[in-house]
Amino acid sequence: MAGLDLTHIDWGQPWFAGIAHKGELLAPSGDEPLCDSLNRLLTAGEGGHGARGRTRVASGKPLVFVPQSDLPEGRAYEAHIHQTGRIPTRDNLHDLFNGLAWFAFPQTKARLNAMQARALKKASAAEGRGPLRDAVTIFDENGLVLACSSDELAQALRRFDWRTLFVERRTATLMQTEPWAVGHGLLEKLVRPYKAITAHTLIVPVDDSYFRASPQQRRTTIDRLVADWLDNWPFFTARDLCPLPVLGLPGWWPDNTSPGFYDDTEVFRPGRTRQR
Repeated sequence: MAGLDLTHIDWGQPWFAGIAHKGELLAPSGDEPLCDSLNRLLTAGEGGHGARGRTRVASGKPLVFVPQSDLPEGRAYEAHIHQTGRIPTRDNLHDLFNGLAWFAFPQTKARLNAMQARALKKASAAEGRGPLRDAVTIFDENGLVLACSSDELAQALRRFDWRTLFVERRTATLMQTEPWAVGHGLLEKLVRPYKAITAHTLIVPVDDSYFRASPQQRRTTIDRLVADWLDNWPFFTARDLCPLPVLGLPGWWPDNTSPGFYDDTEVFRPGRTRQR
């Protein structure tokens, strides 16, 4: 990949669980444009989503990665993808993780793209981006999905009750939740992790049978559930997303085995008094 060095990426880290099956197939470095490398991954390993195994955007166009120069001047990026299926791609980590997110969560990414394209079509310049596009952009860039079979733990996250979630009920959190990093900006930041990285988290209720499925089945289930939720919640705003300092997740960082890790109120901030 032209000028892109991946040797410092540890695909075995838990936050890369959703994308490692494709990321590990990439050459650590090289001169090939990133769009060509990603297009090769479209047919490598697992079959894609959609008719005849092709990953597709919501308009039905087959997905393909193209150079950034493919984006016509003045054309909105998300609208271009929705209309053509062509994803303008730069040779950088941000666009690498965007491509890997399309492979891992194709239904969710297609739904987010369709929501952006629809909102762009309706919006006027005077209206600005608006709360729906704000929420979609935040989730697409910095989103994490927390599969959760416990209402108590879900409420703890919504209240910023870090002691319950990560200390007092730590074993339950390990057994009854599973995080999936979906935002490509979030994934990029996690290449070089630091304590203050905070994701915007969508809590997805699951039952106990979810945790008995294979990792691939769980990822596919999460992709479908999130896409369905987006389809059925037209009032999506950033208030539907819970801030979560991701290195506090059990198993995601060695230092968080100490309860004192969570005493840092600059990162693990006090709870809300009101939450939807």
